[in-house]
Amino acid sequence: MIYEFKGKKPKIPKTAFVHPAATVIGDVVLGEHSSIWPGAVVRGDFGTIRIGKYTCIQDNAVIHAGDVYDGKLAYASVNIGDYVVIGHHALIHGATVESQCVVGGGSIVFNRARVKRGALVGLGAVVLAEAEVPSKTIVVGIPARPLRSLTEQEFNNIKSQATNYSKLAKAYL
Repeated sequence: MIYEFKGKKPKIPKTAFVHPAATVIGDVVLGEHSSIWPGAVVRGDFGTIRIGKYTCIQDNAVIHAGDVYDGKLAYASVNIGDYVVIGHHALIHGATVESQCVVGGGSIVFNRARVKRGALVGLGAVVLAEAEVPSKTIVVGIPARPLRSLTEQEFNNIKSQATNYSKLAKAYL
C-alpha cells in the first residue's frame, strides 16, 4: 500500500516494484529497478527516505527516519544507495547505507550510523547510533564489530544479488 502523508506522496518509478503487502508512506523516493517486498514498511513521516536504484528491501524490513535528540528533537533521514540488499526483518532507522552493501536479516542500523560502500552487516548485528562500518568490511555482533575484509568476489556478488532481485521484481510487475 502506498500512502500520502501531510501532502507528501512516495515517488515510485514504473520500473520499481512495491508488493501489495508492503507499506510505503510519505516522503519516500524509490530508485529505478528497486523493490520492496511483502510486509516491509518504508515510513517517511518523520523525515525523508531515499532509496537508490537496483536496491531490494526484503520481507518485513522496516525503514524509518530516526527521531534524535540534540538538546531538542530532530529527525535523521534515511539514505540507501544503489545495489543494496536490506535483508528480511532488518531495521534501518535514521541511518545511511551507501551503495553495494548488504544489511543481513534481523540486523539494526541505528540513528546517524553509516554503512560505507561495499560493507556487509552480518545477520542480527547491531550498528549503534553514529557508528561507522568501514568500506568492504564484514561486521557482526552486538554491538557490530569488524570480522574481516570482504574478498573482491564477495564484493562483486553484492551487485549480482541486488541485480537478481530486480529481475525477480520485473517478473512480478
